[in-house]
Amino acid sequence: DTLDYLEELNKRTYLTIELGLQTIHEKTSKLINRGHTLEEFDSMVKKLRNRNIDVVVHIINGLHYETKDQMIETVKYLNNLKIDGIKIHMLHIMKDTPLATMYANNPFHVLTLNEYVDIVVNQLRYLDENIVIHRLTGDAPKDLLIEPTWTLKKFVVLNEIDKYMRKNNIYQ
Repeated sequence: DTLDYLEELNKRTYLTIELGLQTIHEKTSKLINRGHTLEEFDSMVKKLRNRNIDVVVHIINGLHYETKDQMIETVKYLNNLKIDGIKIHMLHIMKDTPLATMYANNPFHVLTLNEYVDIVVNQLRYLDENIVIHRLTGDAPKDLLIEPTWTLKKFVVLNEIDKYMRKNNIYQ
């Protein structure tokens, strides 16, 4: 019924459905309590696309214990799903959350600005050119953010991505 409603709504107005994938790696998904499997995500993307509904996917870089290669694999995977857009976020550790408790009890590596820039630019190199980039970094309330504090300077992050791409003659 919900898909039928969305399909009808899509005929009357511009509609985009945003889905939170975060990562394709099940071990990480369980750790962050994503709440759905990769197969369920894939199924929903296909159902929405079969009804000509635009899909924008959220991913998170810097999820604890994921490598650069794993983060790039997530983008490569999305190319095969024919999504319309992507929003790339950095992991935010926020006060009064289970992640904050996990980080306090067992600190893990948080990406530096330079590491994040390198990962994002490499993801963009692999991203299908027909996928619209809606976001390259996210925002967190200053009073709630524990780490990484460099994300508070959004324009610095965007400028660093731009500089890295220009310096290395990289285009998406």
